[in-house]
Amino acid sequence: MSRRKDPLESLLGPLEQDVMDVAWRLGDATVRDVHDQLAATRKIAYTTVMTTMTRLAAKGLLRRDTAGLAHRYRPMVSREHYARETLSSVLGWLLERYPEPAASYLAEVVDAVDDVTLDQLRSAVERRRNLES
Repeated sequence: MSRRKDPLESLLGPLEQDVMDVAWRLGDATVRDVHDQLAATRKIAYTTVMTTMTRLAAKGLLRRDTAGLAHRYRPMVSREHYARETLSSVLGWLLERYPEPAASYLAEVVDAVDDVTLDQLRSAVERRRNLES
C-alpha cells in the first residue's frame, strides 16, 4: 500500500513561489523574461531560474512551449486555484492529524478576517450543524 504524500512536501519553495508570481503576472514568459524581473531586485543566475522553471513545468504548474527558438512558459493553474488547492490540502492534513490544535489556531485567527469572510465561515458552520441534526 502506498503512503499518502505529505502535502507539506508539495508546497513551493521561496524561489519557486517568486518564479510563479512572475509567471502569473506576465501570463506568458521566457526564462529571460522571468530572470530579468527577478534580477531587478536581487542577484540571481539565469541558469537557476531556468532550472526552477523546468522543475515547475515537471510539477505541472507551468506549461513549456518548445515551438520557438526560446522556450515559452505559461501558468497551468491560476494563482487563486493554486492557493485554494494548497490551503485545502495542508489544512485538511493538519485537521486530520492534529484536530484540536489546528481548530484552536483557526478559531484564534478568525479575529483577523474581514466581515464577508466571517459571514462565510458562520454559514459553513451552520450548514455543518444542520447536517449533523
